[in-house]
Amino acid sequence: MNSPFPYFGGKRTVAAAVWARLGSPAQYIEPFCGSAAVLLACPRPAALEVVCDGSGFIANFWRSVKHQPGAVAEWADYPVSHIDLGARHGWLMAQRDRIGSAMQDPDWPGDAKVAGWWLWGQCCWIGSGWCDWFGQIPHASDAGRGVQAIGQIPHAGNAGMGVQAIGQIPHAGDAGRGVQAIGKIPHASNAGRGVQAIGRIPHVSDAGMGVQAIGKIPHAGNAGRGADALLTSCGRTAWAWLHRIADRLERVRVVHGDWSRCLNNHFGGDDTAVFLDPPYRSYEALYGNAGAVADAVESWARENEHLRIALCGHRDDYKLAGWDAVEWSRGRLTYSGGQTTDSECVWYSPACLPATLTQERLFA
Repeated sequence: MNSPFPYFGGKRTVAAAVWARLGSPAQYIEPFCGSAAVLLACPRPAALEVVCDGSGFIANFWRSVKHQPGAVAEWADYPVSHIDLGARHGWLMAQRDRIGSAMQDPDWPGDAKVAGWWLWGQCCWIGSGWCDWFGQIPHASDAGRGVQAIGQIPHAGNAGMGVQAIGQIPHAGDAGRGVQAIGKIPHASNAGRGVQAIGRIPHVSDAGMGVQAIGKIPHAGNAGRGADALLTSCGRTAWAWLHRIADRLERVRVVHGDWSRCLNNHFGGDDTAVFLDPPYRSYEALYGNAGAVADAVESWARENEHLRIALCGHRDDYKLAGWDAVEWSRGRLTYSGGQTTDSECVWYSPACLPATLTQERLFA
């Protein structure tokens, strides 16, 4: 199962290899969940799973999807629009205090509007800077001047690069990303794979009828009635996708705040797995972080190496004696172009399961 939005530094491509080393723990903890790619790739969910993120937008998204996936999909159902991208960015940034405070209540189901608009923008926005939790709110009266959240106003010839007065130019040269992509049309033989309804794939002639696990495919004339109000194919894709994720998150605990808040492993004891993917050294600004945390993460990992821990970074970021450092390549450009494509590394604690020949070939 994939995350419904693109995310810098996501670990979907390496998730299977990570789980081969973490095994099937009683408790799983992911303090920097981001796109939650590793959690969603878990072949056998632990009895207790806890994820955390310092960004209230991310934490609110996962909590909202867990409790109200349909509402999130409806708020995310909107065509790509530059002017709205900027307007929503400013509005969302103004919600941070309210969302951050509400997230401290474990029974709060999240804000579906904030989650849906954030998801929509995350899939439209180019590069970093979308709703940085620690960023600044652009002054509405200073459009084109003043304080922008992530950089300078580009020249007219740079459309699609950098920051625009009202936000960044959304993706226009491709079909989009995440739930904003119009989605692959499911092959008739692939029911249950990819981003599709979790029930039977309807025949073309059955649109609006049939058995869907999450509701009916809307009739063209039914716009405005609950799930049938979805305007775009992206919205209908999101509806199915988010309901599948909600089922997966049913027993996952979502925390917002400092990464160390969720490290309690009393339930799992030594049978606990922790996936640490902090902002990489020298690249913290890409995630809007106020400061570096790599040193603190390394110290905690060293002190708790009796647990099954996977720590991500760039080659030579950490010096952990007795740990298995496994290098891997993303195979494509990243946030720093091609400079770091082949310098990814995962450090496995001594308590992790031993590497297999298959894993060694994967990373070779």
